[in-house]
Amino acid sequence: MGETDGYEKGKTCADMLKNTASNISRLADEIHQCEGRKKYLAYTRSPSDGGDVRWYFRKVPMEKNEVAAAVPRAETVEKSDYFRFSMRDSLAIEASFLQQEENLLSIWWKEYAECSEGPKGSPASISQSDPLLKPFPLEDPKTGKPCFNEEERVGVPVKGGLYEVDLVRRQCFPVYWDGDNRRALRGHWFARKGSLDWLPLREDISEQLEFAYHGRVWRRRTFQPSGLFAARVDMQGSSPGLHGLFTGEDDTWEAWLNVDASGISSIVKFGGKGIKLRRGYAPSKSPKPTQDELRQRKEEEMDDYCSQVPVRHLVFMVHGIGQRLEKANLIDDVGIFRHITSSLAEQHLTSYQRRTQRILFIPCQWRKNLKLSGESAVEKCTLPGVRGLRVTLSATVHDVLYYMSPIYCQAIIDSVSNQLNKLYLKFLKRNPGYDGKISLYGHSLGSVLSYDILCHQETLTSPFPMEWIYKDNLKYESCTPNDMKSSAHDSRGKSFNEIVIETGNMIY
Repeated sequence: MGETDGYEKGKTCADMLKNTASNISRLADEIHQCEGRKKYLAYTRSPSDGGDVRWYFRKVPMEKNEVAAAVPRAETVEKSDYFRFSMRDSLAIEASFLQQEENLLSIWWKEYAECSEGPKGSPASISQSDPLLKPFPLEDPKTGKPCFNEEERVGVPVKGGLYEVDLVRRQCFPVYWDGDNRRALRGHWFARKGSLDWLPLREDISEQLEFAYHGRVWRRRTFQPSGLFAARVDMQGSSPGLHGLFTGEDDTWEAWLNVDASGISSIVKFGGKGIKLRRGYAPSKSPKPTQDELRQRKEEEMDDYCSQVPVRHLVFMVHGIGQRLEKANLIDDVGIFRHITSSLAEQHLTSYQRRTQRILFIPCQWRKNLKLSGESAVEKCTLPGVRGLRVTLSATVHDVLYYMSPIYCQAIIDSVSNQLNKLYLKFLKRNPGYDGKISLYGHSLGSVLSYDILCHQETLTSPFPMEWIYKDNLKYESCTPNDMKSSAHDSRGKSFNEIVIETGNMIY
């Protein structure tokens, strides 16, 4: 009975995190009703006080065995190192965080203590028995029974459902492809180092400042060695001599982060006080935003749009030759394609069309983990003088030769179909009851693979009558050689890809 209750509870948690339109709306609304949020509201009239929490993710991927508590090493993050999540994504992450805040903070401080004392083994030296560290149980679509996949993580969906945030490990990870984890940082206290932009502080610094804030430490001001009448709060577990200074009276206060002359820190002193602090997120007030800031705003607008509009068309992007080349990156290519289609949608679709449905493009990396026995034979017979040319050929045109070979043809087809089924299953777990369109977008060899897979399906379903296709097939089987020449003449001038595209447009 206990196991059943645990499963039902885990299933509920997993369902609440699925990337459905109702869940997106619920997570955004719950944050305003959550009891835990009240302590983060502004309790004073100080211009430095605010209640908006903003989540960030690091641009540079985390190392394989790196833990989130060890990043960043500086007290404040650099503007060029982190990107903001969009407003709605931040609300969804914060709502989920507040639902389990006590447990998440407990795990976070344990991890931070491990980093402070030094590594004691694996990076996840926190007890693996903690239920929060286990993946949510997901149902097998065939049996309906719970199935546990240790490699499958379910987090808070962000960036249109392409990424999720693991709040336990404070990591942002891709859902539909194998990618690097990126540090997710909760921005609650911010610092301004000589510019007009407020940058988030590390969580351990923010938590200590928050504790001092709730204790209204500025009411206990004393004269500091520098002559400033302020309350000093020493930061524990940080750079030696790092401290916060609070000044002001009653509901008006100001704060700075400083370091003693004998201490070594990334803090740069300004006017003897240090760097200015504020509680709560504040947008940039720069009159001339940089290109990075403009790109950041555009990305946030797209993510906010994706969080409000349900997916009604799923497109799997099947690549062709060349994905084993060093500079080839299907993920980036699909990302560029996604931005281009978004710009075209803004120009040519009506506002009703854009707010009722959107397209989700998912890359299908069928070649990445496919190992063929012929590759090792080619490697052994490669001469040193032509290695560069042979590597280029092996990563490109050899895939066509492998597919034309009866030895490796089925292995390639299996790799594509298995990857498509895997991606589709992941999508259905996060979008239960999906009944929209599904399309295959193939490029180069990928279009041939997609076409062959669709042509060999035992059962075909279509939203429109298919009898005319079968009539054409019967007509082709009973036609004379002269008819075949006429048919070939009709299709002359069209490439094979164009014919495939015309056929592929009928597949939904």
